[in-house]
Amino acid sequence: MTVEFAPAARDVDLAAIAELAREIWYEYYVPLIGKAQVDYMVPKFQSIAAMREQIASGYEYFMVQQAGALVGYLALQPQPETGRLFISKLYLHRNARGRGTARTAMEFIESSARRRGLAKLWLTVNKGNPAVQAYERLGFRNAEAIVMDIGGGFVMDDFRMEKPLT
Repeated sequence: MTVEFAPAARDVDLAAIAELAREIWYEYYVPLIGKAQVDYMVPKFQSIAAMREQIASGYEYFMVQQAGALVGYLALQPQPETGRLFISKLYLHRNARGRGTARTAMEFIESSARRRGLAKLWLTVNKGNPAVQAYERLGFRNAEAIVMDIGGGFVMDDFRMEKPLT
């Protein structure tokens, strides 16, 4: 099935993404980091207000669609001063996982980086997330372990992963 990527900046787009984010986060992340941290992180990082703030500071949001249905979303932050593209978000509904959708999304991301003359992709991922192995299969390597205080008594215990674009 064809995967399409549509820019998301209108309120209706952000509302659809926020609704999908809530579903994905409660389904996928509660077993990884617990309900209390998900309760804290969803409004702080996956809400319409959080997305608007990020867009205002240079992030670009995209809806991942299949057959006209929203199946995921991603957010990118070009960092031309360092020649890098930060993949802030890449989330897929459970029905879109394991079907090559993430690989197609990464091809879209890589193409976006190359068009801008950026030479490296980077992202952060929870150390216990099975996506670590998926990113490794896509050519990412662990650059460092990071623990970041996000407030509310919570930390993000992540790997920073990088992929050079050659």
